[in-house]
Amino acid sequence: MFEKKPPKVIRGHNRNMLWPVLGLLAFALIFSLAVAGIWQKVAAEPEESAPSVAESAAPESSEPEASSSEPEESSEPEAPEKPALPDGAVPESERVMGTYFDDAAFVGDSITEGIGLYGLMSNTTVLAGTSVNLDTVYTREVVKTEEGRITIMDALGQKPYAKLYIMLGGNEAREDTATFIARYGKLLDDIKALQPNALIYVQSILPVTPDNIYNLDNSHIDAFNAALLELSKEKGVYFVNVAEALKNDRGELPEEASPTDGMHFGPEYYTKWFEYLKTHTVS
Repeated sequence: MFEKKPPKVIRGHNRNMLWPVLGLLAFALIFSLAVAGIWQKVAAEPEESAPSVAESAAPESSEPEASSSEPEESSEPEAPEKPALPDGAVPESERVMGTYFDDAAFVGDSITEGIGLYGLMSNTTVLAGTSVNLDTVYTREVVKTEEGRITIMDALGQKPYAKLYIMLGGNEAREDTATFIARYGKLLDDIKALQPNALIYVQSILPVTPDNIYNLDNSHIDAFNAALLELSKEKGVYFVNVAEALKNDRGELPEEASPTDGMHFGPEYYTKWFEYLKTHTVS
């Protein structure tokens, strides 16, 4: 009889399978790490190359950017277009209120100075002085400021006005018309340079009484005013014939208006003057 042997247990085969399994696990781990690294790189690339919100909102343009050295466009408002000149003197218009003169300045001699002396139209600006004429308007320091007195032309250069009312020439109404108009024309050019946006009214020289102490003649004054009207058209300013508001039926300043010197008058005639201005304006 054969001897019965116990079954043989093979253990080496199980040890040989362990290493392949470990190798597969190691390979899977390495592969997973590699895939994760590639994914992170791919996910990061769009963020680096994506345009900013401001860049994506701006339209594409092939034109070069403007140089920072180029001057910026002026933000100052354009001056309003001025009304057309009338054929002659400013005609009668709808009456304005006294506030129309809030942003106005009156330029002149002692007659204009009376606006302030009598307290009329206290809302307006008066740039005037005794004996101011077409020459001394540049040199006589008659305008009071906090720093002292300055000339009328210097005062006109300090601030803009919407309207300017000029009345000069009463002290020159004895010279020849051509010389007078040449000097007045230069003054208007200089004032327009200082106040380019203002409505400029040239007021007529006012009449005098027949027996005035200045040896002035109303017919000569009328000739000066006719020349001033033509000059105003040439310079593009408005001529206001205030003289007609103060004349009597003989074309003179009434004797009772100026019993002292035949030229200067009181509050009653200043009121007539301003009432005339209120009904002779341009828009």
